[in-house]
Amino acid sequence: MDAVILDVGGVLLVPHFESVSVALEPFGIALDADAAERAHYAGIYALDAAEDDAYAERHAYLVGYADAVGVLDGQRDEALQRMRQVWSGPTIDLWRQHVRGSVDGLRRLEQRGLKLGIVSNADGTIEEQLRRGEICQVGSGLGVPVLAIVDSHIVGIAKPAAEIFRHALEPLGVEAERAVYVGDTVRYDVRGARAAGLEPVHFDPYGLCPERDNHAHVARLADIEALLDSAASG
Repeated sequence: MDAVILDVGGVLLVPHFESVSVALEPFGIALDADAAERAHYAGIYALDAAEDDAYAERHAYLVGYADAVGVLDGQRDEALQRMRQVWSGPTIDLWRQHVRGSVDGLRRLEQRGLKLGIVSNADGTIEEQLRRGEICQVGSGLGVPVLAIVDSHIVGIAKPAAEIFRHALEPLGVEAERAVYVGDTVRYDVRGARAAGLEPVHFDPYGLCPERDNHAHVARLADIEALLDSAASG
């Protein structure tokens, strides 16, 4: 493999624990970074199991998140209402907590000589989010240099459509079969990457995905190196 393309939400960034704690404060819930990270993946597990409908997916994610942080049944409706307000606010304010080990893992991939890119379903601010978080940028900067940052809002097409991945493959100068795509959902990332001809890698830190034999999984970005080594030796 010559290239690694990554999602942002759930791979590099998750909703910040401080922002979510403000919403859940009336219920006596205060999150730390670990709790917020774990809750995000519980929400993603619920999203992947939901109906193929935007509202159902968002609702399932928030319910899964709320359950993971201990929202009681009698508090759920009010908690979900407050959470929706937070999630409907500016993405750049909410999605700013680094996934543990994400920057170090990304830098190790860059030092390995792999071509790196980003493909994210976003709202037009993903490049600024990554730059502000000192995670990565196209060209020089405080983060890891990458060759492409593709924001669905800007290119006008979103995952799981195969076409969005081509917006990253061209500047990377690689064919789809020479690239892996790392994302945290089956519905959007694994299926979308596979449809585009890339090798999908499911970022699943807590081993929640039930489709263990369907595609590769990693618990952290550093694990991708071993996955690539195994594929090369095979």
